[in-house]
Amino acid sequence: MPVFKDVSQTEIEEINSWQFPLTVTIEQTSGTLLRVAIGAGAIGGEAADVAGITGLRSIEVQADSPAYVFEFKNFVSYAVTDEQFAQNNADETFEGNWVRKFSTSFFLDFVRKSTWASTDYPGELTHYQINTLDHTVDVVCYEPVEFSAA
Repeated sequence: MPVFKDVSQTEIEEINSWQFPLTVTIEQTSGTLLRVAIGAGAIGGEAADVAGITGLRSIEVQADSPAYVFEFKNFVSYAVTDEQFAQNNADETFEGNWVRKFSTSFFLDFVRKSTWASTDYPGELTHYQINTLDHTVDVVCYEPVEFSAA
């Protein structure tokens, strides 16, 4: 079943197959537009020794790495969580891997309980989640996400 019915599944499947997805930017560009850009990270740079561990190399988005931008217009709420604090819960239901669409989630419950947004107004609420090695971005919106290559 497609993660997003309103965007190309080929690209979503590509992102979900990445080994090292990284956050490029997260920006609220206007009152109700959130733009999240992510890229495929690659192991690069010179090997270094850090805190007694030898041969460490960085993971970076290269100039030729695949990258995509998600635009959430008219979002109700969003949260950015440092990846080390993000958690999954068996009580939540979602499709996808790095990019997810939830049918039940604690974040969606939180938004429904803490705002007056509902299916009556502004309309059906959808919880999207973008996971990278840096962040987890949760967004609840009432319009379909727009998605494009960066």
